[in-house]
Amino acid sequence: MTTIQLEKLRKYLILQVLFGTNSSIVAKLPNAQEYLNELDAAILEIQTYKKLQQEGNKELTEQERQLKAKLIAELLETQRRLQAYATRTKDNLLLETTNLSKTDMNRMDELDLIAYAKMIYSKVDALLINLEKYELNAATQKILMDITTQFEALNSESGKSEVDKKSTTSYLAEAYKRADTVLSYMDKEVEIIRSSEPKFYSEYKTIRKIDLPTDVMQVIAKITDAETGAGIPNATATFTLKDDVAKPIVKQSAEKGGFQIKTIAPGIYTVIITKIGYQTQTLTITLPGDEQYNLAVKMVKG
Repeated sequence: MTTIQLEKLRKYLILQVLFGTNSSIVAKLPNAQEYLNELDAAILEIQTYKKLQQEGNKELTEQERQLKAKLIAELLETQRRLQAYATRTKDNLLLETTNLSKTDMNRMDELDLIAYAKMIYSKVDALLINLEKYELNAATQKILMDITTQFEALNSESGKSEVDKKSTTSYLAEAYKRADTVLSYMDKEVEIIRSSEPKFYSEYKTIRKIDLPTDVMQVIAKITDAETGAGIPNATATFTLKDDVAKPIVKQSAEKGGFQIKTIAPGIYTVIITKIGYQTQTLTITLPGDEQYNLAVKMVKG
């Protein structure tokens, strides 16, 4: 949850207490009970999604971290032996393509690391007879492939979790939207007792006041070729806010595929990415309202 969302939830809960301790006053409002039931339902939904977000996927992330470290350690050991063989046989290509540092591997995207591990496995497999005296054999190959397969499966599961997280974020935004709508109706109802219940009216207005920023600081985006990883220049990104008549925001990627939007309203956006020679991509993203959003798009040729 974002800072704005947490602050809003705090306000909602304080309002619940205010309404509960002033039930006789609230009873004077014609539609208050209906609105309060809707508010209670929205708050319960927000708390449920908040719990899901907090629980997240910590165990899976820790597993993934540990398995990645194990895979890198195995790759470094295999590389050292390959390097010794390549030096002995003067195989410069093998020397160049199997010489990543631990830092290089840690910086790699998970999918790139998996691809690299499979490449190392293939090179060893092709030279297995010659590598026996370098202690690279069927047993070490099995260890490398087992760790790679486990990491790939875990990474796939983590990807699913990320999709679930995005869905939860979207549902959370919708729940907040419903709560805000209900309270906008309550604002009108409370005006009825402005003169007759000045103390309650003043307390309500004080709680309702939320002095928070209304714009995301910025969106940082990078558009790359899914096959080569190279940045794609002159791709067009169109951001359209859901259920809004405002003019869409259109940006074009720079030479290395990046672009940024310095100020953009929070909400749920449909983002369409187009580039001649590539398949059009349509995404749905939720901008929370108080933090930078990083958007990475991989485009497929066709």
